[in-house]
Amino acid sequence: MCPPPQHSVRSQMSPNRTMRPTFSSRTDWDLRPSALTALLEEKRAKGERIIDLTNSNPTRCGILHAPSWNSEILRRSAVYEPDPKGLLAARQAIAAWYRTLGRLVDAEQIVLTSSTSEAYSFLLKLLCNVGESIAVPKPSYPLFEYLSRLNDVACRHYQLAYDGEWHFDFASLEESLAAGVKGVIIVHPNNPTGSYVKIKEAETVVRLLASHGTALVVDEVFHTFPLGNADHRAGSFAGTEEVLTFAVNGLSKLAALPQMKLAWVAVSGPQDAVNSALGRLEVIADTYLSVSSPVQHAACDILNRHQEHAKPVLDRIVRNYHDLKRIIDGDSPLTVLRSEGGWSAMVQLPASRSDETWALHLLQSQNVMTHPGHLFDCDIKACLVLSLLPEPEIFSEGVQRICSAVST
Repeated sequence: MCPPPQHSVRSQMSPNRTMRPTFSSRTDWDLRPSALTALLEEKRAKGERIIDLTNSNPTRCGILHAPSWNSEILRRSAVYEPDPKGLLAARQAIAAWYRTLGRLVDAEQIVLTSSTSEAYSFLLKLLCNVGESIAVPKPSYPLFEYLSRLNDVACRHYQLAYDGEWHFDFASLEESLAAGVKGVIIVHPNNPTGSYVKIKEAETVVRLLASHGTALVVDEVFHTFPLGNADHRAGSFAGTEEVLTFAVNGLSKLAALPQMKLAWVAVSGPQDAVNSALGRLEVIADTYLSVSSPVQHAACDILNRHQEHAKPVLDRIVRNYHDLKRIIDGDSPLTVLRSEGGWSAMVQLPASRSDETWALHLLQSQNVMTHPGHLFDCDIKACLVLSLLPEPEIFSEGVQRICSAVST
């Protein structure tokens, strides 16, 4: 018997049918531009001047540094000597920087990454199986939802409550712990609330997590940017001994150098847990080897001069925050929510409109671009988030335009 005729895949396809690739559900985002983004693009296409109070890139806000890439750094980088945890000299420089904060961190317990986002991804891979969950603050970075989804991990929120200042809602944190989260993320100070973890809160968090055997991840990228006296704030969590702790930081904020892609994780806690975590993190990092050699060789010089880079940012955010409170005084229908540190501030407008509607109205009528609070999962009504980084004259003009729009 003759075999049946063989037909190519092409011959079996309808001539009008096009096969399309399929993609993972983890990337099934709604990629359509929001109404706010569409309006912004329309105005920019028309050449209209926009006062952008969402810009948090210091290199685009008149704060520009050019680290010296001298021939010696480039010469040393010519020979590729990969270390999964990162070059020892760079890790020693980071450990020395922690000593200036009064924290003892062993260079062997530091793992370098190319960004804090990558650090989070490494930690999610380390701590969570597919479908398990991590506790994250609310309000906070929208980034957490994206990172967790890309790593097949669920986010479970615990609340930050506001009563004139921000506090942990420990009842919601304990609910997350009871639900079996594999780790708790704290942002210290939080973004966009600008709230530092208070000393007593830090003690309670560490005690709770230790009792549940749950890891602590602390994002400290804004830690060295206080907006005023904050004696009640906790110090860096790096070197915490009572619970397995991962302190995350990097040059992007610390030295105001987002273009220098270097971040790190400082691991501390009970030594057996630390050793196990480091061994696994080393394999994860070795799989990617993402950090470039030149920035690692330059790390010592950059960290030695980080205050020189960071001071213009600190001066800028302090000035803009004070101007914000001066312009929006006690007689204003607007309210500046208390912030203790970081590069953002939150302003509550009259509840006659939603935060999204206010943001659209301000962009349409005043050409002022702001972030609606709901982008950060903020439940406070009619709340907008402003970057404190724009040049002071631009920032003040933008705030005055907001006040004018609310008053009319």
